[in-house]
Amino acid sequence: MSAKHNQLAGSLTDEILSGRYQAGDRLPSERELAVRFNVNRGAVREAMSRLSQLGVADIQPGGARVSPINEASLDIIGHMLSTTRVPDAQLLGQIFEVVERLLSMAAEALVERGQAEDVEAVRAQVQQLFDNGLDSEAHAAARIEMMRTIMITSGNLVCQLIAHGLFKQFAPTLEAVKPYVQLDVEAFNRLARRLDGALASRDRRAVREVFDGFAELHDRTLTPAIEAAVRHSEFQAEAAS
Repeated sequence: MSAKHNQLAGSLTDEILSGRYQAGDRLPSERELAVRFNVNRGAVREAMSRLSQLGVADIQPGGARVSPINEASLDIIGHMLSTTRVPDAQLLGQIFEVVERLLSMAAEALVERGQAEDVEAVRAQVQQLFDNGLDSEAHAAARIEMMRTIMITSGNLVCQLIAHGLFKQFAPTLEAVKPYVQLDVEAFNRLARRLDGALASRDRRAVREVFDGFAELHDRTLTPAIEAAVRHSEFQAEAAS
C-alpha cells in the first residue's frame, strides 16, 4: 500500500483500538473516508481490506462494521505495541507469558519424544549460559539462541509459528525498555543449570518448573524496566513542553 493507504488504515486501526469505534459500530462510508483523508475510493477499499486482514473490521456489501478485538489476527499486536513510545506493561507481560508457555511446551515435547541429538543440541546452547564472563549483549544473544533451538528441535510447527509471530512483533518495541533492563544473571544461570539437568534426565515436570521460574524472573525484570522507561519518557515530554 502507498503512504496514503497506510495512513488511512493506520488511523482507523488506532481509532478502533482507542475505543472511538466499538465492536459492532459501523465505520464511515467509502465516500466519507475518501473526503476525510483526501484519497480516492480505490485507496479506501485497499485500506479497508487491510483492516479486514487484521481482523478488526468485517467488510460487507452494505459497509464495514468493527469486529471484537479478541477476534482480530495475531498481527494486531504489533500495531497495539507501536501506539506509544513505551509499550503497554500489561500487554507486554501477556506476550512474555504466552512465549514462556510456548517455550515450556516445546521443551516438554522435546524431552518426551525428541531425538537424543536434538536434546544435546539444546543442552549445548543452555550450557553457554554458564559462562560468567559473558557480557550483557552476549548473554542476551545466548538466551535468544537457546530459545530458538528449543523451538526448532521441538518439531511443534504451531508453537514455532505463534512464537515467531509474537517475537517478530514485540522485539522492536523492546528498544525503548532495553536500557532499563537489569536481569539477575546469576538467578537466570541457576535456572539454566536446572534446565540442563532436566533435559539430561528427560524430566518433563522439572522442565515445566524451570520455565515457571523463568517466567517469574522475567516478570520481576520487566515491570521495573517499563516503569523506568515510562518515567524517562514523561520527563522528556515535560522538558520539551
